[in-house]
Amino acid sequence: MAEITWTPYVEKMKEALEALAPAGTKNIQGRDIAAVAGSATIQAFTAGKLEKIVLGAFPGASSNLGLCSIIPAEGYDLPIFFSRWEEGAGSVGIFVDLLPTVDILVDEPYRKKYIEPLGEIWEKFASLPGITPEDDDDLRACCSIVYTAAVIPVEREGMRLAALAPHTAYLKNYIELYASAAVAGDAAKRKEIQRKTGTVKKTLREHLMKIAAGPAGQGIAPPASGGLAEIFF
Repeated sequence: MAEITWTPYVEKMKEALEALAPAGTKNIQGRDIAAVAGSATIQAFTAGKLEKIVLGAFPGASSNLGLCSIIPAEGYDLPIFFSRWEEGAGSVGIFVDLLPTVDILVDEPYRKKYIEPLGEIWEKFASLPGITPEDDDDLRACCSIVYTAAVIPVEREGMRLAALAPHTAYLKNYIELYASAAVAGDAAKRKEIQRKTGTVKKTLREHLMKIAAGPAGQGIAPPASGGLAEIFF
C-alpha cells in the first residue's frame, strides 16, 4: 500500500485562527504542554475573550487524529468550539460543533445569536457522503442542533480536503461571533454559564480519554492522555 500523505489539519485550522491574532503559550493553567505532548504536535494560544485555544495532531502508522478546542474566558457567553478529525487510509471521521454554554431550549437570544446562524453552514455540508449521528451519547447530549459529523469515504483525489471544509467553516463562523461576544450581564446568567461550561468541559475530557483508549488514539500515550485532556479542556 502506498504511503498516505495525511491532511494538514493543524496547519489549516491555524491559518483560520490567525484572524484572532492569538498569542502562543507553552503552558496551560500551570501545565507544561511539552511534558505531556510526547510525539504529538500540540500548539496552544490565548486571546482576549478566550481562556485557551488548543490544536493537536497525533499521527500514527495507519491513522491521523486531529483536535481543536476553543474555551471562552470566564463569564463570556461564547459557545465552546470543538473539532475532531480521525483520518485513516480509506475514510475520514469528522465532528465539529459550537457547543452551547446555556440551555438553548430556554435562552432564545443565545440560540438566535450563536446557534441558528450555523444553520446555513450545516445545510451546506448536510449532503456530504457518510453523514451520521455522533456515536458518543454523552458528547451528543452537549451538542447544538446543527453539529456536523460524518465518516467520509476517501474514494478519489480531493476527498480529504473536502472533509476538512466543515471544520474551517465552523471555525470561521466562531471567529465572526467572537467580535460581538460579551460578559453575561447578570450574576445568575454568569453562574449558569459557569455551570454549563464546567459540565461540557468534563464531557469533552472524558470523550478524549475514550479516544485515547481506542484505535484512533494510538498516538496518545496512556500516561499522558489525562494531562492532555486537561490541556485541551
